[in-house]
Amino acid sequence: MIKKFYTFLFITLIFNYAYAQDMVLTGVYDGPLSGGKPKGVEIFILNDIADASIYGLGSANNGGGSDGEEYTFPAVSLNAGSYIYVKYGSTGLFNTWFGFAPTYTDIAMQINGDDAIELFMNGSVVDIYGEIDVDGTGEPWDHLDGWAYRDNDSGPDGTAWVEGNWTYSGTNVWDGQSTNASSGSVMPVGTYAPTNQWLTSASTTDWATASNWDNSRVPDVTTDVTVPAGASNWPEIPGDATTPTQCDDLTIATGATLTVPVDKCLTVNGNLSS
Repeated sequence: MIKKFYTFLFITLIFNYAYAQDMVLTGVYDGPLSGGKPKGVEIFILNDIADASIYGLGSANNGGGSDGEEYTFPAVSLNAGSYIYVKYGSTGLFNTWFGFAPTYTDIAMQINGDDAIELFMNGSVVDIYGEIDVDGTGEPWDHLDGWAYRDNDSGPDGTAWVEGNWTYSGTNVWDGQSTNASSGSVMPVGTYAPTNQWLTSASTTDWATASNWDNSRVPDVTTDVTVPAGASNWPEIPGDATTPTQCDDLTIATGATLTVPVDKCLTVNGNLSS
């Protein structure tokens, strides 16, 4: 694909864009401890969620198709940038394997490495792992006694399974192991990095302040950036024409504002969505 280069000078940008949901599936695991545990998923929170009960999970076992939403998250608020772990089985086994406590437990996560997972929002599928109508045994996404982890800057994928957005351990890589950290195939839990997003709670308008971004890092020429709706402070570009502020792809949500003051410059090296 040919990249497009956009340079903005002396302007204020106000664009319309439909922003996606606020959760994304980032990891699945099928452990080797007693009873084949722990089993479950990792989820990353992309934006602050006031009421998580609009989200839920379901499993599609052995290629049998969707069973719909089988687990609904509790009516709690969740913070952007946090990781949620929903598992099946003993909390102690999860602790033993990963070295920290899970967030939630539910029988809906009684899954094997050849089963697909669906993430729901308001009853509709918004992200997916695996093919719901296919028994995953022998498929590239099969992670029996192993794991799979979403690649950075990918997802959520809606209802379409995107095999290339994940990294796979292969099968049986955890057999005989006692912890994730000491295994020969470590699942990189808590490492997913999404498109860098401006925080709706940003304390200043300064683009170059790391704490104003959900990843606590200032975007650079390689970073995909999203400016969401509802911010208390909108970002303002600090770079000038000599040393312009840069990013890769730029997406600006409905009603959001990005200001490029007089004598400042922003270069978008990838695609501009507006």
